[in-house]
This record gives sequence, C-alpha cells and structure tokens, in this order.
Amino acid sequence: MTSMSKFTKTLFSASALSAALLVAPVTVALTGQAVAAEEESKYANRKTRKTPAMGLKVGNALGEAQAFAEAENWAEASRVLEEELGSKLDKLNSYERAQYYNFKGYLAYSKEDYKGAIAAYNNVLKQENLPPALEDNVTYTMAQLYFVMEQYQTSIDYMNKWMEYQETPSENALVILGQAYYSLGDQKNDVSYYRKGIPYIERAIKLYEEKGKEPKENWYLLLRVMYFELKEYRTVTDIVELLVTKWPKKEYWVQLAGMYGELTNEKGMTEKQKRELEQKQLTVYETAYRQGFLIKESELVNLSQLFLYHEIPYKSSKVLDRAMKEGKVEKNEKNWEYLSQAFINGQDYQKALMPLRKAAEMAKDGDLYMRLGQVYMQLDDYENAAKYIGLAIDKGKLRREDTAHVVRGMAYFNLGKLDDARKEFQSARKFDRSRKMADKWISYLSKEAKRLADIKEFLGG
Repeated sequence: MTSMSKFTKTLFSASALSAALLVAPVTVALTGQAVAAEEESKYANRKTRKTPAMGLKVGNALGEAQAFAEAENWAEASRVLEEELGSKLDKLNSYERAQYYNFKGYLAYSKEDYKGAIAAYNNVLKQENLPPALEDNVTYTMAQLYFVMEQYQTSIDYMNKWMEYQETPSENALVILGQAYYSLGDQKNDVSYYRKGIPYIERAIKLYEEKGKEPKENWYLLLRVMYFELKEYRTVTDIVELLVTKWPKKEYWVQLAGMYGELTNEKGMTEKQKRELEQKQLTVYETAYRQGFLIKESELVNLSQLFLYHEIPYKSSKVLDRAMKEGKVEKNEKNWEYLSQAFINGQDYQKALMPLRKAAEMAKDGDLYMRLGQVYMQLDDYENAAKYIGLAIDKGKLRREDTAHVVRGMAYFNLGKLDDARKEFQSARKFDRSRKMADKWISYLSKEAKRLADIKEFLGG
C-alpha cells in the first residue's frame, strides 16, 4: 500500500533535539587546602599536587563578590572581583588566580557571554597545581559551553577528558556527551557519529534504572531519533512502544502506528508477519482516535483509508463522514471521492451517490461521473445511469471512453430505448478494446428489434 509507506515517512523528523539542561558553573570552596584534602582519595591515581593556600583577603573578596552574584547584582560582583583581585593578579598565587578566573568565567556565563566565559576558564586550566576538583569542574563546564556554542567536537574532547577521572560519571554528563555526538553527526551529515553517541544515552538510562529512578523522557527521544536515522526501525519501534506506555501522548501513538507500517517494508517479511504488523498499525491508530488525539485532516483521512485498506468500509465511511460534517476535513474532490468509495465498498450505494456527485462536479475529467453512472446501474436506476454517463462523456478525458459508451448503451437497453442503445454501441466499436463486445450487442439489438417487431405484428399492431 504505497500511501502507507508515504504516510510513515512523514511521522518522523531528524531535526536536532534541545540540549540537556546545562549545569551552571559554580564557585568552589574558598579554601584550597580543604578542597585538596577532600579530593585526595578520589584522585589518588593522579600525581600529588601541592596546592597553595588561599589568603584571607582573597577569600573575603571572593565571598563578597559571591554574595553580589547570588543577588544577581552582576555589576557589583564584577567590580569587587576586579578591584580586589583583578588589579593584583601578579601578587596572587596560582590557586588564587585560578579562583579569580573561575569566578570571572562564572560571571561571564551568567550574562550569556560564552566566549568570555571560555577565555576565563581557559586561564583557570593554565594555572599550576590545580586541585583536581577545580580542574574537573572547569573542564566539565567547558564541555557544556562549547556544546552551547555548537562546537560539538571540542565539547566532546573536553567531556572525554573530564570522564577520564570519573569513576561514576553522572547520567546528565553521559547524556550531554551522547547528544554532542548526535549534534556533530547532524552537523556533518554523518550518521556514524550517532553510533558513537548511543551507548552513552543507554548507559545513562541503565544507571537511572539501577537507582530505581525513572529515566527522562528526552533521553528516549534522543535514542529514538538516532536509531531512526540509522534505519534500525525495530529498535525505534521498541522505544516508541515504551514511550506510549510511560508517556501516552498523541505524538507517540501516531509514531507507533507509523513504525508498524514502516516495518512491513523490511526485507524477508512473510505475509503473515506483514498482516500482523498492519493490524497492529490499525489498532494503535484507532486507539489514538478513540482517545481524541486525531484531529488533523491528514490524520482522520489516514485512519479512514486504513479502515478501507483493512476491508472495514463501515468504519472508514463513519470516520470520514463525521469528520467532514464537523468541518475537520475539507469538503474537496479527493475527500468526497474517498467517502463515496467507502460507501461503495460497503455496498451502501444509496449513500455513495451524494459524495460521488459532489466529487464528480469538482473533477476536471469525467471519470467520476462515469463511476456515478455505474453506481446508478447497481441501483437499477437506468435513467440516471444514462444521464450521468452522458455527462462523463461530455466532460471528457476519460480513461476508458469505450466502456462509458458500452455501459450507457446497456442503460438505454434496460430502458427499452434500443435506438439510443445502438448509437452508444456503435460509438464503442470505434475502440479496439470494445469492438467485439459492441458488435455482440449490436447483433443482439438487431435480433431484439426483430423480435419486438414480430410480436407487434402478431398482436396486430
């Protein structure tokens, strides 16, 4: 069913997802000795670093600046920082300079001056004998800043550097790294980066689950889009099934229906497997409809067409008829034709007349008038059959004009208008495809005319 294949392709987009929430840079403890002692066991595998102590005046200045920052008085925080520390950098030790630049980076970040923040944090990393905690905090922040600036490869490099020293990296960090790979692949139009990013997202989900916590919805969305671009549709389907279970939103119901349709196109699919997937697709889409999720014209028409494809014409006509009456589906040629076809397939020929007539009036060719005439033939209304097939011939551009003449001839025959019938069959015989049939009818009409004449003569007419 080609329309279903086209339908599923519209369900998904490879556009970039929003970034994971950034962790704002924070000021570290104001006593370097305390920091170094606290982190000593955690970073035992690093070289021993002798971090200089922080002077009282420096600590007080940073404390004052931090108080202004917490009140979001950025101007005063910056003033204190520069007057008390920035103007005396040559007199500060390496740890004090690191804390100055760290706070300066924080202020720049708070004002969304990302380039300024990066410059400041780079100066932090240039200082000697940094406490591992400070170095890691700044490295992690740099990774986030480069992500925000869409310099994804640099972001990845910093995040990988940070992870070298993390025995249990946080789930958010893993997600940022995974998304950086996704964004880099999107930027370079290279899906191989998605393959690199997927394990980090899956690891974050697993860690959350092991802690008895609910993984975030956006993590599954990121996985979904990467697997979709890798054309691993079965995995995508598994993810969307989970999304429907945990967050039963409209978009997930619609996407799940689309994925079942997509899976039917896989190579090696047996007819039985294909039918099962198509049935799942219909069930999911109908469930979405019953929950009131399907409100767009395309969605309602798609559901109606799905019912028709599964040979459930009654539901097909019911959905589309209701949607058109409620004004949710436009009353155009295509939709009138769909509705009439649903009625015809359900053998409700009487109800098919109105929508088919509406569609025929809007059509540029006479084919729908031809179909309308054939419906009237089914109803044994030969007068209207002849009328509308005549309109079909007059409107022209018929796919089978010869058939139109044959059917109209049959209508006239049933009306007892043998001369009119003969004219139609004579027109039909001009076409190679219908010549034999037309000749048979003409021969039959001649015999019938003679039979009627003999009866008339016998009756003394």
